[in-house]
Formats: sequence, C-alpha cells, structure tokens
Amino acid sequence: MAITKASNGIEGRGNLNTYTQASAADTAATTSTDGGQVEKLLFVTVKYSAAPTQTGVTVTINSVTGAAYDTVLSTGSANVQANSYIPAGEVILYPGDTVDVVAPAAGGVITSAAAIYTEAL
Repeated sequence: MAITKASNGIEGRGNLNTYTQASAADTAATTSTDGGQVEKLLFVTVKYSAAPTQTGVTVTINSVTGAAYDTVLSTGSANVQANSYIPAGEVILYPGDTVDVVAPAAGGVITSAAAIYTEAL
C-alpha cells in the first residue's frame, strides 16, 4: 500500500500535513513522513480493524545524520486496537529526518490504518 500525503493550510498556522497508510490483512505496515521539509510532529494514530495479536506499534525518528541518531519515541503496548502518540514537548524534524510508524501484522484478516500529523514550519 502507498503512503498518502495531504496538506491543508489553516489561517495563522503553517500547512498541516497528514501522512496515511492502510495495510492489507495480517501484514505489517510502515508509514513515514517524506523528510522533504522542516516539520513539527503533532501526533500519530494507529487503529486496527479488530482486537489484534501484535507486539506493539513503534514510533521512531529516522535521523538524516545516521542510524546512531535514530530515536524511538514510543513503543505501544502489545495487542492494543487503538494506539496514539502525542509528544510531551516539541519534536522538530529537519529536511531528511523522517518519522517512521511501524504497525506489526495483527493476525487473521485484521488490517491497520496509520496516520502521522505534522505542521510545516
């Protein structure tokens, strides 16, 4: 499945970007920002179509400076149907940095839908 990006301008703010992807049944999916601009991470959501059997959703910054600087921001609890991550402070992404959200395969006919919300700065 392809990652879809939608941008919406809101008065008084930068463009709000949404990166979304849905998985096929019992298939892991990685959703990522495109790394093309300076952005602030607002929040992440992942929803499974039914109660899953999975190891937990992870949210990671994939740093342009190299793997030694990649940082796991959140590891969700196993077997949770609805997951969200809201940063406790500002998370600024520089050109080349991406946020990667990994939704593990959940078993059977269960699918996942992930969304990453950012603000272009």
